[in-house]
Amino acid sequence: MFITGCARSVTVLSDFPEPVVEPLPLAIGIRYPAELAEYVHVEDPMMDAEWTIRLGEANMKMFRVLFASMFDEIVELEGTAAGEGAEGVDAIIEPRLEELEFTVPRQSGNDQYTVWLRYNLRILSPEGKLIGDWRITAYGQEDEGSMGTGAEDSMKEAAITALRDVAASIIIGFTSAPGVQTLLPPKQAPENDQAG
Repeated sequence: MFITGCARSVTVLSDFPEPVVEPLPLAIGIRYPAELAEYVHVEDPMMDAEWTIRLGEANMKMFRVLFASMFDEIVELEGTAAGEGAEGVDAIIEPRLEELEFTVPRQSGNDQYTVWLRYNLRILSPEGKLIGDWRITAYGQEDEGSMGTGAEDSMKEAAITALRDVAASIIIGFTSAPGVQTLLPPKQAPENDQAG
C-alpha cells in the first residue's frame, strides 16, 4: 500500500538566548561558508511525503549569538581564501553543517519527530593552516502535535532543540577541541610556587 501526501516544507526560525559564559581572551575570525548560510535539506523518506527543511537562517543566528558570547572579539571574514582578511585575529573558525538526518512517526513507529545534525568546526591559523577539525553531533526531538500544531511545527521544534544541543556542546567542549589548547594563554603559575 502506497502512502502519499503533500510535500512538506519547514523554514527553521528561532531566537537563541545569549549563553552566560566567561568569554575566552581571543580574537576569532569567523568564516561562514555559503552552504551553511543557505542550507536546505530535501528528502523523500519511505512512507511519508517529501520534506524540505531550510536551516540556513537558524544556523547563522545560532552561531552569531554563540561566538559573540564565547570570545572577546569576533571578526566575520568575507573572503574565501585561506587567510584572507584575517589580520589581527588569533585563529579562524569555519563552521560547516555536514549532515542532517530525520525520522517521522510513520518511520519510527512512535509519535516523535527526530532531527540529528552533524557539524564540523574547522579551526585554522590566521594564515589558513589547519589547527584542528572538530565534529559535533546533536539531537532533538518533538512529540507529534505536542505544540498543538501540525507536522511541520513538530519538525521545526525538533530542529531547534538540535541546534541548541549543538550550541551547548560547543560551549562545554571548545577548550578541549582538537588544536584549541595551542591558542589559549598559558595558565599563570600560583604565587606560592614562586621562589621567595
